[in-house]
Amino acid sequence: MDISRRGVLGGLGAVCAVGAVGFAGATQVTDGEALDGVGGDGPGPADGNAAGESGDDGPSSAAVAPDAPFVARLSGDDGTDTLLFDASDLDRVKGVFSQDGEYLVQVVLSDAGVESFRSRLEDAGATDDPAAFVVSMSLDGTEVRRVELNRETVDELTGSEWEGVLTLPFGEESVARSVYDRLADGE
Repeated sequence: MDISRRGVLGGLGAVCAVGAVGFAGATQVTDGEALDGVGGDGPGPADGNAAGESGDDGPSSAAVAPDAPFVARLSGDDGTDTLLFDASDLDRVKGVFSQDGEYLVQVVLSDAGVESFRSRLEDAGATDDPAAFVVSMSLDGTEVRRVELNRETVDELTGSEWEGVLTLPFGEESVARSVYDRLADGE
């Protein structure tokens, strides 16, 4: 089953459109710096036409391993530090896409995960003052992504049209592949 079952993806063009609804549209994004010990072979080339590669079907999609060591925490200027979501809130992962020098991984929250995500944003106060909050995503305890929230992003994440898809761009392909590999359930 592919992420497209939720009516969101039709190809890389749809990935870009979905990216505006989620963390790709945030004001400032940084990849984690300490990446020792984070690695994996990944599902193949980020683009189906990588040099020396043939027969690649492009990005892979998989169910998420609920015990994968991926956590997103919400931190605020007021000292707030709370769980935003973790692998148990996710349903599917798709990646790795290459676009404009970034490597994209998509995650889809389950229906219960979307509700928890929205509740946690509101309970922390991020819906009232988004600029005062940062989301830090960690893999195996190492930060791999940091996003400063803004009003537009939070409005999209809490809007009725958002179906729980987050597009996570990374500056390094190895980081994106590590996130995908660790989240994907090896069934």
